[in-house]
Amino acid sequence: MEVLKVWRPEQFAGYDRSTILFSPDGRIIQVEYARKAMQRGTISIGLVARDAVVLLGRRKMDILVLPNKKVYQVDDHIGAVFSGYSADGRTLINYARERAQVYRYVYGEPIDVELLGYEVAEMMHQYTQYGGARPFGCGLILGGVDIVGPKVVYIDPGGALMRWIAGAIGANKDRAEKFFRDYVEKNGGKLDVDLKEAIMLGLAGVLLATSLDIKPEEIEIGYVKKGEKFVIKTAKDPEILPLLQEAKKKAGEWKGKAGEEEASEETSEEGMI
Repeated sequence: MEVLKVWRPEQFAGYDRSTILFSPDGRIIQVEYARKAMQRGTISIGLVARDAVVLLGRRKMDILVLPNKKVYQVDDHIGAVFSGYSADGRTLINYARERAQVYRYVYGEPIDVELLGYEVAEMMHQYTQYGGARPFGCGLILGGVDIVGPKVVYIDPGGALMRWIAGAIGANKDRAEKFFRDYVEKNGGKLDVDLKEAIMLGLAGVLLATSLDIKPEEIEIGYVKKGEKFVIKTAKDPEILPLLQEAKKKAGEWKGKAGEEEASEETSEEGMI
C-alpha cells in the first residue's frame, strides 16, 4: 500500500501545525499564513485628515451577484474596513459594534477609537494562543473621531495594533503605501489635509492598487468629521466623482514619475473581500 506523504518546507518542520508553537527563529507560522490570507483580499485604506478620517476599499463586483459591502459603520463616530476572509471580517465588525454599544451603555459616552481597537486586538490575539482555534484570516482598519481627535488604527491577524497617518492592507497594498509615503515626505512628514483632499488621496491609493480604469461604483468610501456621524458612499456619488477624476490625474502623474507599471490583477477568491 502506497503511503501519500505531504511535503512541507524543511524550515517549518511541523511548526505550522499549531498557532501555539514558535519556530526556532521565533515565528508563529500560522499567523504568517493568516497575514497572507489578508493580503489576498481587495485593497482597504485608512487616512487621517485635520478633523476627519477616511476609509476606502474596493468592492467585489460580479454581473450575477449584488455588490458586497466593504466599509461598515461601527458606531456613530467610528467606521471600519477589512481585507481577507469576509466571514472573519464580519465577526470582527459585529464584535466591535457590541463592545462600542456596551461602553456607551455603561459609561454614557462614545468609546475612544484606540480603546475599541485594543479590545478587538485582544480578542484576535486570543485566537493565536489556544489549540483548536485559528487566527482570523483578515486585517481590520478602524477609523473615527473621538474626544482627542481623528484616529485610524490597524489591527493585524496576530492581534498587533498600530496607529496610522495613512496606510493600506490587501492586494497590491505596497503601491498605495508607497504613494502615501512619498506624499507625506514631500509635505514635511505630515498629512495636513482637509476631508476632500484626504478622500482624493485615498482614491488615488485605490486606483494605484487596482487600475486607473476602475468603475466608480467599485470603490466604497466612509468618512466622519468631528461632531458628525459616519457616512458611507461610493465613488459614483456626485460629491465624490470630481474627486475621483482628480485622483486619476494624481495617480497617473505619480506612476509616470515613479516608473510604476499597471498593478497586477487581484487574485481575491470566493469568500474574500
